[in-house]
Amino acid sequence: MADKKITPAKKDNKKSLHDEIHKKLSTALGSYKGALGDKKFEKKVKKAGKIFIEGVEKAGKKIKAKKIIPVKKSVKKSTKKPVKKTPTK
Repeated sequence: MADKKITPAKKDNKKSLHDEIHKKLSTALGSYKGALGDKKFEKKVKKAGKIFIEGVEKAGKKIKAKKIIPVKKSVKKSTKKPVKKTPTK
């Protein structure tokens, strides 16, 4: 088991990865097969395999961190001259 690395699932090899995980789980948990019965055991192994594959797919995808760009505050200088009020008579 240590010599093989499980790679993230791609669309083309997802089925083969699922089959491989199903076989490994059923051999590892074979002692519980008698207690649960064949149908229940197969259903539970299949369900566990699906959950495991979802975890492998999520681990394979890299989450990109958003770059935070600091906002530069620009100071606008007014080019207009202040308007002088004319005195009223």
